[in-house]
Amino acid sequence: MKQNKLVPINNVMEADECIRFLLNRPKMEMVGLGMLYGAPGLGKTTYAQRMAFQRGYIYLRLESTTTPKAFMVALLSALYRKFRLGAMIPIGTANNLLQLILHILEDHKDTVIVIDEIDYAFSHEKLLGAIRDIVDETLTVLILVGMQGARDKLSQINAHYFDRCNYFYEFQFLSKQDIEMVAREVMEVDVTPELVEKIDFNSGGNLRKAMKVMYIIESICQQCPDVDIAEIDLGRAI
Repeated sequence: MKQNKLVPINNVMEADECIRFLLNRPKMEMVGLGMLYGAPGLGKTTYAQRMAFQRGYIYLRLESTTTPKAFMVALLSALYRKFRLGAMIPIGTANNLLQLILHILEDHKDTVIVIDEIDYAFSHEKLLGAIRDIVDETLTVLILVGMQGARDKLSQINAHYFDRCNYFYEFQFLSKQDIEMVAREVMEVDVTPELVEKIDFNSGGNLRKAMKVMYIIESICQQCPDVDIAEIDLGRAI
């Protein structure tokens, strides 16, 4: 299978529209905060990582152990690498690091930052506050990526913060057309209607499952070119 493809399925197109909207917003009137969210396995992280890499955006992934200061250090390190500001990352209090981050972002007004697994920040008021300060005090576009309930949780935690978010998109389960598009882009076997039907049926529109099914079918087809797609037993693999 071909690797690192960002196939323009519906979720990708809609997520791209979120970023375009924020980049083109009236910057003196609206902050650049948006959120992508949805059920597991729909390609949110894959999109965020590959899109950020291809476009030169900053990608950060929160973890359950991420503290406000750890976030500042990670973001500052990413900014230093991106803008080649030196090998020695400054140290200090979380507030001092935040002030330096704001200063750098003021000098680089077109910066786009993607923060994955934003759900881990919901229990850290200071971490959410730092993200709020970044979008309030700079022109940075900041994309939050979270799980299915992320939008509702953000609304419950802080309605004022929620109101700052100027674009939401919920990732959807893949249509059969999406499945076919992905299969044609990544599979190295003939993509027939029967093959698309089998992938769609066994994945239920879940991209992660679909990729697994594609890999299994492709492996079998490469070993046995004359195999009947309908007869392929996916067994316990899914």
